[in-house]
Amino acid sequence: KVAAGKSGRIEMKVDTASLSGIVEKSVFVTTNDPQNEIVKLTIKAEIEPEVILSDAAIFFGDSPRGKELRRELLMTVPRAKSIKIHSVRSTDPAVSVRIEGVDGSDGKNMRLIAVRKANAPIGPHFGKIIVRTLGGRVREIVIYESGNVTAGEK
Repeated sequence: KVAAGKSGRIEMKVDTASLSGIVEKSVFVTTNDPQNEIVKLTIKAEIEPEVILSDAAIFFGDSPRGKELRRELLMTVPRAKSIKIHSVRSTDPAVSVRIEGVDGSDGKNMRLIAVRKANAPIGPHFGKIIVRTLGGRVREIVIYESGNVTAGEK
């Protein structure tokens, strides 16, 4: 409660772990002022991602069983960030993943390589590639992967 003619302080916390880009959040304050019964307070910020991905997802598309497919995406850590990539794994047993450094990038650029195995079962595949990080506010980055393995030509 704030007395008439006095000032107060409102603290607003926003979990930015899964946010990036321009973010706008609002809080509504109820007052006893008949002219302003509800006041909307808005904050706006630009949140820089800790890791920039060249693509948001990996799509293997349709392909016949017996054919191995490889997809890559580039992961870039902005110069001002001290985050490190710790590990990577796939929730889809038909997809293997690994991280390779990019020469000359001082560890700021990494290549994520996803391979759908030739022996992947026939049918649609959906999974997550989970990148674990150290030293930042984001501990995990989730990249969705999908595709469809067909029986191939008969």
